[in-house]
This record gives sequence, C-alpha cells and structure tokens, in this order.
Amino acid sequence: MKEFNAKIIEADNTFYSGVMQSLVVPTIDGEYGVLANHQNLVVAIIPGILRFMDENGEWLEASVSDGMMRVEDGEVLILVDSAEWPDEIDMERVRQKEAAAREAMLQKNSVREYTLAEASLKRAISRIRIKDGDHLG
Repeated sequence: MKEFNAKIIEADNTFYSGVMQSLVVPTIDGEYGVLANHQNLVVAIIPGILRFMDENGEWLEASVSDGMMRVEDGEVLILVDSAEWPDEIDMERVRQKEAAAREAMLQKNSVREYTLAEASLKRAISRIRIKDGDHLG
C-alpha cells in the first residue's frame, strides 16, 4: 500500500509525525478516510477516535478533540486541541469530567455554556470508548 507523510499536532506539542498508509478521522458527517495521493482539502474534526495504519501495517488509535485536517500535495496535517493514546487516559478523571459536563448541560445556562458543556461531554465519551474498547467491532 502506498504511504504518505502526516503530522498530528496538539495545542502544545507534536503528538505524531511519521508515515501512514491509511487514516480515518471523525467529522460532523461521519468518519472520513484518507489514502496516499488524496485530493487537497480541509475538513473539520470533531471529538472522537482517530485511527491510522502506520508504515508497518499496524492500526493505531487516539482520542482527539475538535480540530482540523489539511491534505495538501500528498501530505496530511492535523491540528487538534488535544490527542491521547488509550493508555494515557485516566478513567477516574474522565468520568468526573463526564459527570460535570452532563450536570452543566442540565443547568439553565446560555447557549454558549451549553455548547461548551456538550463538547466536553463528547470528548469524555470518546475517551471512555477508546479506553474501554467499546468502539471495536
């Protein structure tokens, strides 16, 4: 399978930089896949599970927050606020954030506060799913 260069950059560091054979990112319209020689594009990423096949044919997964992906001249750049490998996720902390987000959504707050709480909840759920393996076939 043909390969392409990709970088996943978090707000404060480079999460991954290397060669991929295949990439799948979460978007508002569902999962979006990229292979070598993909057309140029920019797409918004939503909180969820990002998957990619590395140069050895191994599938790797990470939980990602909101961001964007740019494919240009055969190279991929992904910018997200945060990304985590499954083994980096602290489930106790995530469950606390999930509960706080659910509580915030129940409050009679502004649309902005509700939207922020909803985004926090989506991020917590994707982190729980990847850590528990609930997303696997």
